Amino acid sequence: MFFPFKVCSLSNKEVDIFNKYYAKDNKFIFEGVWFRSQNYINKDVSLWKDSSSNRRRTVHFKHTFEIMNSNLVMTASYLYLSTRLPLVEYEKYVNEIKDTLIRNNYVFKDNIYIKDSLCIKINEYDFHPEEEYIVGYKCVDIIIYSKGYPYLEQNYKQLWQLQVKGIREKDRRGCPIYIKSLEDIKPFLPAQVELGCGPSIDSGIDPLYYLHEIYKVQCHSDGHFYFGDEDDLVRQVINLDVKKYDMFAQIIKQCIKAKPTNFHKMLKKMYDKGLLVGTLFNNNFDHLSSILGINEVHIRNYKIDNYFPKVSFDSKVKSLICIGSHADRRFIQKQAREKGLKIIYIDPEGFNTQNGFERYLIEGAKDDDYILQLSSLEFANSVEKMRI
Repeated sequence: MFFPFKVCSLSNKEVDIFNKYYAKDNKFIFEGVWFRSQNYINKDVSLWKDSSSNRRRTVHFKHTFEIMNSNLVMTASYLYLSTRLPLVEYEKYVNEIKDTLIRNNYVFKDNIYIKDSLCIKINEYDFHPEEEYIVGYKCVDIIIYSKGYPYLEQNYKQLWQLQVKGIREKDRRGCPIYIKSLEDIKPFLPAQVELGCGPSIDSGIDPLYYLHEIYKVQCHSDGHFYFGDEDDLVRQVINLDVKKYDMFAQIIKQCIKAKPTNFHKMLKKMYDKGLLVGTLFNNNFDHLSSILGINEVHIRNYKIDNYFPKVSFDSKVKSLICIGSHADRRFIQKQAREKGLKIIYIDPEGFNTQNGFERYLIEGAKDDDYILQLSSLEFANSVEKMRI
């Protein structure tokens, strides 16, 4: 595995999109953070049983992308995994990783495993410096980074400052009102918009749960967290190297190559007519709205001073329309409710799979919220037909 790592070739237009909408100082850093731990609050997915269930798994990644000779290239990479396991599981987990390193001809030097441009550091703890000691458990931090990566300590501090997020407690659904027509939305225009991953999926971009699978965060089929034996992320990086890093880069490649759909074009028309106003709040990684000239802000942020961003609503808006958004960033909707705005969800409440349509209800819908069960593309077609 060598860096720079070529992801794909880009057209001149795609290079321009990268430079204009993604890059800062000619670089784009793709970042993600997950905290997963066992607690009675999340027992259905963490498999918490009693006070002795104290497994934890924390993941933080930063991949740096640049353009070289019209190619999208990953020039640097950082992946941090910290996990806490019962002693028996711990020994098996760590030993399997070390055995995998040896089998793949990694050289151990100065407490770092090295092969080509990839470095892997394993720090084992009886007492992890960032959390309290738990009897019968041990912790290990595994840092995988490209040779010469300069921000190891800075990233470590950033990650552990974000613990304030706490455990994500499943929201309590109220009794939303299902509407059948766009006519029911008209009294609540102009509106401001929050986008979830639905419109991105319709643009050919993988859903966010794709990242949960490639970073072994959470199993999509049953929702369970990956711990111990099931967490083979590090072993995959060692065994697959280039193939795994191609997976890491896949969603960014898709975002840059994606094109605005009829939905995004209809959204722009609604802004031009004054039916939608203010900044668009985007949970996604793509910039498809920006490409059409819509002012948007990306609200996935991993800095402690803006991790729960305070947003502003235009003085003219009567509602917040959430399109293709489920559990992500519910604090945007919370702030809208505090302003007295109507919450309107445009969402099919499910998605198509190989086995047919899989139902997925909006988790945070409250009493008197509106739900119009349409996909983003169906919504665009309905707006066009009604000439709103």
